[in-house]
Amino acid sequence: MKKLETIDQNFIKTLLDNLPQNIEELSVPKDKNNKKTLKLISLAEEKNLPISFNKDKKLSATFKPSQIKDINFLEKLISQKENSLLLILDHVMDPQNVGSILRTALAANVDAVIVSKNRACHLTETVRKVSKGASEIIPFVIVNNIKYLLKNLKTLNFNILGCDGTAKKKYYECDYNLPTAIIMGSEGDGIKPNLKKDIDEMIRIPMNEQIESLNVSNACSVILFEARKQRI
Repeated sequence: MKKLETIDQNFIKTLLDNLPQNIEELSVPKDKNNKKTLKLISLAEEKNLPISFNKDKKLSATFKPSQIKDINFLEKLISQKENSLLLILDHVMDPQNVGSILRTALAANVDAVIVSKNRACHLTETVRKVSKGASEIIPFVIVNNIKYLLKNLKTLNFNILGCDGTAKKKYYECDYNLPTAIIMGSEGDGIKPNLKKDIDEMIRIPMNEQIESLNVSNACSVILFEARKQRI
């Protein structure tokens, strides 16, 4: 995969803190008086990273992007952790949403974000940019068939939860301390009917009746941080 560049200082900080080995070069402005820029330069020097100077008055980093993971990676990950927390996105197509979801998922200690091969937004440059670097850390897994994945997860005693506004059970009434897979559907169609048959519990976010639903990335934040709270 080709090298990518970012000028987002939050993205650069995430890389420096977590994956400095993936940074090919840090390009810094000659006039580097900004405190945040100076801190990033200092951090790069501590990591012995190549630094060049430019006349563009902008800080940028060239980096090796993370690779998409497959089902073999996911199976190994699950086998190595006692109670994995997985997030499955069913036909979520908006890269802005997917990028925001990756950032939230990393913050909430999700072990992997999973999408299908077809009719799904994958790891595009826009997704990476919006994620502020989370895309480079959290595993992003593409599977051929989500329904087949759910059947396999059930054999491994995963509790499979699906978010739906019509569900009776509230999201905070679940036990997230079990191996858990949470499915979030697209804002327009929700979770596909053929997947609902393999879901153990449908859950909803109770909200003011004057609004129909939350943006899918916002809904992910609500549910994932409940899971995070229970697992602390």
